Amino acid sequence: MEYKWKIKNKPEDFIVVEKASYPQEEGEYNLYLLIKRNLNTLDIAKKLNLSYAGLKDKNALTFQYVTSLEDYGNLKIEKFKDNFFILKKLRRAKRKIKIGQLEGNYFDIKLPEKVKAINEIFINYFDTQRIKPFNISKGKQLLLANRKLSKKENFFIDAYLSYLWNKSLELFLKDKYKGIFLEEHNQKFFIPLEFNDLPKFWTILGYKAKLEESKQYYEEILKEEGFSLKEFLEILKRRKIKGDYRRTYEKATEIKLYGNRIRFFLKKGAYATMYLKHLYAKNEIF
Repeated sequence: MEYKWKIKNKPEDFIVVEKASYPQEEGEYNLYLLIKRNLNTLDIAKKLNLSYAGLKDKNALTFQYVTSLEDYGNLKIEKFKDNFFILKKLRRAKRKIKIGQLEGNYFDIKLPEKVKAINEIFINYFDTQRIKPFNISKGKQLLLANRKLSKKENFFIDAYLSYLWNKSLELFLKDKYKGIFLEEHNQKFFIPLEFNDLPKFWTILGYKAKLEESKQYYEEILKEEGFSLKEFLEILKRRKIKGDYRRTYEKATEIKLYGNRIRFFLKKGAYATMYLKHLYAKNEIF
């Protein structure tokens, strides 16, 4: 069975608060709390020369820590028609914030309906924010380009490898478990209704990463993409892409339902929208 899925009518329906701990030593950098509504972290960071630990959703109300050598005062506010950002100075810092330093995020999200059953475990797919159709096709194209790529272009290759991770894992899950498909932005996700004995990690393709259980499923997906596994790994070797291992499933913690909203915490790298897809599948809220 297939179902359409959607959440977030307005930014306040999706609140994100970053959890991170940074050294207390004072130095040349300024540590700020960035509060933003309906804006991209990257756009604000470029404009104000900010360093951040992770990108936050655009269509949301988000709170995160950033650093800069620039001193914007104790409070900087910029308002637009339907969005704004606030930069609140916290203290001086010895080092700038770097990508990946956060521990995770707290979420507070409005649900379309009340839920009856709570699940904690969910399949750790990359979600639509990363695997947009343009990102996938651009990444495949750039992977075959005979030139050095920029940091931005390498992001598209990562998105393509994320898509292959999703699809290979999906084939494995369809072999083992019963489930349903949820569709969002023309991307379909297979959601197992019940699962156990899952492998803890699933390989992200690279010339040094071991495949083991994922090998046959990658071979099948790559054949559809026009590659043999051997050929594809040679391409990744030329690109010096070693590969990695991503957790097959994640767990939401500190879950609390109140009214028509839900609060929970996720470690970095997991998608709140993916957890919600699994929650809805379990409750059959469509």
